[in-house]
Amino acid sequence: MAVPVVDLPNNSDSSSDEDFSDSEVSYDESMEDEPSESEITTAKETETKRSEEEEEEEEFWIHYPYLKSFLSTSVAQGLIPEYYVYERAKLIGEEKAKELNERGEALFLKELEACKDKCELVASAILAMKSVK
Repeated sequence: MAVPVVDLPNNSDSSSDEDFSDSEVSYDESMEDEPSESEITTAKETETKRSEEEEEEEEFWIHYPYLKSFLSTSVAQGLIPEYYVYERAKLIGEEKAKELNERGEALFLKELEACKDKCELVASAILAMKSVK
């Protein structure tokens, strides 16, 4: 479908500046860019709530670092959805979190011991290979 091209500067039907000179422009306060006091208060309250929630979550993870480490690894491996872990973990309660943190610490120590054993095995294998002529 063809669209006609109109040359506005040469168009005799175009409005002149005189047509607009008598018109009034009204000012509407809703056109202001600055937010109202109620919008500012609501934004501050929302930010304060968000800050408090972040502080609570951060404090929770400070108390249970092994649990956080284990769950973070599980999230990275794709075993548990991230939103689920970080939204729901702090709801399990202090007693259960403490128990899980202790189990996470025990698992961490076992993994550390296994890593040490692997390194010693590699070192022994290298020494054995060096001694063979």
